[in-house]
Amino acid sequence: MYNHSMKKLSLPFIGFLQASGLTVYVILVSLFFNLFPNSFDKGVIAFYAPIIMLLLFIMSAVISALLVLGKAGVLFWEKKYKESFTLLGYTVLWILFYFGLFVLLTLKI
Repeated sequence: MYNHSMKKLSLPFIGFLQASGLTVYVILVSLFFNLFPNSFDKGVIAFYAPIIMLLLFIMSAVISALLVLGKAGVLFWEKKYKESFTLLGYTVLWILFYFGLFVLLTLKI
């Protein structure tokens, strides 16, 4: 059912969904960073912070790769090379759009 319903969606829209999912994930990680330091004792943070950061880094790499490269990888595996790289391009363009949006929001333009 997943594969059948995904075939109906256009590549630009799938790229938008993938970039939006990644953006939501980044926002959640950012919220975690903002809430985390206030919750623990400084001594506890000093010991566990590197462990937590490295595990979060590894988990983020896997989640980001799945969100950005998942469908493109399936298309590539199915020897649909043009569609695969086109989808990757659309996803990167949408990520750049979100990047620009957040830069503008930060600058309050």
